[in-house]
Amino acid sequence: MPYMKLKVKQMLKSKFTWISLIAILVGCLSFWTKNYYASKSDSMELSTAKANVAIQKKNVIYFQKELKQKKLDEDNKKQIRKSLKSSQSDIAKKQKLIKALQSKDWQKAYPIMIKEAKFWLADAKKNGLNSEAVAISKRDLLELQTLAKQHLPKEQTINPVKGGFFLIFVMEQFLPILVVLAVIFVLVKIFASDYFDRMRLGNLLPQNRLVSSEFSIGSLMGFCYFLVTFLLIFLIPSLFAGTGNFNYPIAGMNPVTKEYIFIPMHQLLLPILMLELLSFIFISGMVLFFVQFFKNPIIALLFSVLVLVGGMVIPQYIVAERSFAQFIPMSYFFALQPVNGMFGISNSYVIADETKLVTYPQVNFTNGVIVLLVGILILLLLNYFVAEKAQKGIKTS
Repeated sequence: MPYMKLKVKQMLKSKFTWISLIAILVGCLSFWTKNYYASKSDSMELSTAKANVAIQKKNVIYFQKELKQKKLDEDNKKQIRKSLKSSQSDIAKKQKLIKALQSKDWQKAYPIMIKEAKFWLADAKKNGLNSEAVAISKRDLLELQTLAKQHLPKEQTINPVKGGFFLIFVMEQFLPILVVLAVIFVLVKIFASDYFDRMRLGNLLPQNRLVSSEFSIGSLMGFCYFLVTFLLIFLIPSLFAGTGNFNYPIAGMNPVTKEYIFIPMHQLLLPILMLELLSFIFISGMVLFFVQFFKNPIIALLFSVLVLVGGMVIPQYIVAERSFAQFIPMSYFFALQPVNGMFGISNSYVIADETKLVTYPQVNFTNGVIVLLVGILILLLLNYFVAEKAQKGIKTS
């Protein structure tokens, strides 16, 4: 217990702990500020409807002018009248939709939007567009049908401002990698503080459970750092824009059928936290191993960043690596992706030009728990082995 208090004090007194936390919050909240100002303008649905009305009004003027031409035969006039009638009808529908969206009357807006979504889905299938385009059209239709069925207003999830939606947004994009980087720096400093002239002072003490204490303390500090960041990123936007409805359906993927699904937000949070907890136990074990093995904080920091952060990023960039990504513990540090089935699809790091919708069903929550637990056990054994070898070296010298 005194040892744990000592390490916690070291973490709390470290300037880097607070500087990194503030930097992450400032970075995330700068995105939120951008989203907040964007939310003051028309929604995507409203701006699209207005643009459509403007185009159709121009079409109406054009068709009316064409009908006044004397050289047109009856067949051409008939075709132009048909087009004119279609444009006028479309304007009436869009104006009705605009009115409903402006007054947030979703009961009137959803039937119009669903009808349009069905049209675009049929059009995507008819024109033989790639599987991803068809899947997105199906997703848009399913989202509207789900919201209409549950009587929920459509929320801004692309550039979110409400606490819950913004939290999901940053978890999907960049928060895990920022927190992992910060935790690596903090843990290297905490673990390396036990060394003096490449000798571990703890090995001189009669502490049989030194490794398990450091392992558990590092895990606790790493996860608490993440949890504080996680909660602050939820709470701060919530103070200004509200929390958001936790029953709201968030887009996910059934990676086996390659069909988009919608999962209530509250069903995502607990699995995400479970994977993150296991991830930070694994991170703690890996950092402790490198610190013990190299006995040099700079080298330990370099290897920790290369292995842990590199292991996170490589499957996102290199498509070939995804074939065995389920065996890489770092694949599960982006905890949202294995939970919602969007690994390799919805993250900001994919640069591969995939014309087909490629999914990776093997990277899932269950496999994540298994792989991380096996990795944690291996790291625990490795840390015991290195510590025992170091103690024997001291006794024989």
